[in-house]
Amino acid sequence: MTASTIERDQDAGATSTRYHYTRVVEIAGRTVRARLERGVYLNHSGAVAEVLTDQTDWSTLVADDLNNWWHDTPPPSMDVNASAVLGPLAEQLLHRAAEILAAPPPTVTLSPHLYRAVSALLATSSGYNAECRIDPNDITWATNNGGTLHIFEHPDGSVTFTKAHRDECPFVASKGGQDCDDECYFDLPSRV
Repeated sequence: MTASTIERDQDAGATSTRYHYTRVVEIAGRTVRARLERGVYLNHSGAVAEVLTDQTDWSTLVADDLNNWWHDTPPPSMDVNASAVLGPLAEQLLHRAAEILAAPPPTVTLSPHLYRAVSALLATSSGYNAECRIDPNDITWATNNGGTLHIFEHPDGSVTFTKAHRDECPFVASKGGQDCDDECYFDLPSRV
C-alpha cells in the first residue's frame, strides 16, 4: 500500500557541466523531496528522496545507485531537458518513499470492557471454561450471511452484539436506544 502524493514544487535546470531535477511532494502528511543531479562525472551526481524532519532538516529515505541510471542518461549540456530525463527517476524514488511512509493498515483495539464482554459472550454461549476456535471458512460464512456485526456499549455497562439488524434500522442508528422497525429480514443461509 502506498500513500497518495500531493504536488508542492519542482525545479529543473541544465548547464554545460550538470543538470538537475528536484520535485517536492507531500506524502502521508510529510514533505518529501526527490533530488537528482547528473554531472559530467559519477562523483558529481546523485539521486535521493529525502523527508523534511520536525527539525527542518532533510533526512534521506531512499537513494538510487548511480550505476542504475547514470550511464543511461545523456551527458550534461544546455540542451538537455532535465525534467524529461530525470523526472521518471524522481517518480521511482518518490514511489519508494511513499511505500516507506504509507501508514500501516488500521488495527482495531478492544477496550478492556469490550474484551470482557467478548469473554462473557463466550462463557454464556459455551460455558464458563469454554474454548472456541473459529475457522476461516466459518468467519467468511458469518461475514457473508445475516447483517453486519454491530457492537453497542450501553451506559449501564452492558454490551449488545448483533447481526440481526440492517444498517438503516432505528435500533442500529440509535445504538440500541430505539426498537427495531421490524423490517430487518435476511435470507436463511445454507451451510454448504
